[in-house]
Amino acid sequence: MMLLSQVLGHPVISAEDARPAGEVAGIGIDPRTRRITELYLRDTKTGDSVPWTAVRGVGPDAVIIDTGAAAEDSRSSSHSRAHKRLLGKRVLTEYGEDIGTLTEVTFDPDTGTVGDLYVGREQTPGNRLIGLGPYALVLGAGPAL
Repeated sequence: MMLLSQVLGHPVISAEDARPAGEVAGIGIDPRTRRITELYLRDTKTGDSVPWTAVRGVGPDAVIIDTGAAAEDSRSSSHSRAHKRLLGKRVLTEYGEDIGTLTEVTFDPDTGTVGDLYVGREQTPGNRLIGLGPYALVLGAGPAL
């Protein structure tokens, strides 16, 4: 598992020609599948996002992408930007209780599957994620934080 904070700011490199394509500014997550759907970029040369399907590798120093696949997938993509800034987002229970701020997300760098979410210093399984919007992310029933 990898920490989202470890990847933010990483350079994104084209697998085809080893040229910089930007740097990681955030991630998009589908709360239904609890998987990363795309990487948001800044200082970009390929567009403002790259679909996860174009990611070929996530390492300690860079993210490698297939720029051809990224360009093709981004033309047919219409993802919401609500997910862009996850860290620092409010965390609510499904009953509307504000339980804190998201401080970290773990994910599998091979599959993009979300592992754990950290609310403050408390860890909770990513499978509790049931919703994500511009104001907050919502956790379903589970162990109390």
